[in-house]
Amino acid sequence: MTTEKWYPFVKLPLSAEQFRQLPQHPSYEYEYVDGEAWLTARPKTYHALLDLEAREPAASVRGFGREEITVRPLDRDEWPYLRPLFAGAFQSVPPFSLITDDERLVAANQCLEKTRTGGDGPLISDACFVARCKSDEGEQRLGAIIITLMQDGDLESCDDLTWTEQAAVDAIAKGWGRPHLTWIFTDYWNARHGVGTALLDHAVNALLKIDYTDLASTFLLGNESSTLWHWRNGFRLMSNPGSPRAIERGITAKESEESVESS
Repeated sequence: MTTEKWYPFVKLPLSAEQFRQLPQHPSYEYEYVDGEAWLTARPKTYHALLDLEAREPAASVRGFGREEITVRPLDRDEWPYLRPLFAGAFQSVPPFSLITDDERLVAANQCLEKTRTGGDGPLISDACFVARCKSDEGEQRLGAIIITLMQDGDLESCDDLTWTEQAAVDAIAKGWGRPHLTWIFTDYWNARHGVGTALLDHAVNALLKIDYTDLASTFLLGNESSTLWHWRNGFRLMSNPGSPRAIERGITAKESEESVESS
């Protein structure tokens, strides 16, 4: 999930006193230079991990207008319909809240196209789903979950778990890597109505059928709604690689390895 390019660099003419009172978002570094506030993007991400167990999706999920919502596999020809849905879902979340409506649609297209074509790792198609409902205008899409495959490894280390080379075409069939929740989103009006959880329930059951046992996710520090959603759905927050606890654990592990090698 790479969104750094969509963070604008911001300059604000402010007095020193105004700068000290300026609310600060954790995605930015704040500097005061020659009477201006300089805001430079420094987004921080955290990993979370969900141990997979079979789920019983809710018998009925009702949307904002009390319409019944169904969850079905994501079809190949549906990707273009996800772009406006993506843009609307993230309109209040940095960095997408910091750009214009037109730029947000461009960003949505680029993010989804990168995922669709394997730029975020092989797409686990069997675990990708779309939430739909029927309306007077026909069937509408209200949300989607997109799962890709990341390299297996320690989520609490500084290791880059993205694929440095194209993954083997049969990586998923061989059970390589670890599933990663790359995108999950619902339209603005149907957020907090259980749509995201229903999508996750179906993805979890699909992953279990192909013998995966856990699901990683990544979210931005400062996105409180995403943090709460992960917590409510059973994800465990992993330590940041730069935290004292993670550093101490890394030192202990290294000392243990050296002890084994010298014995």
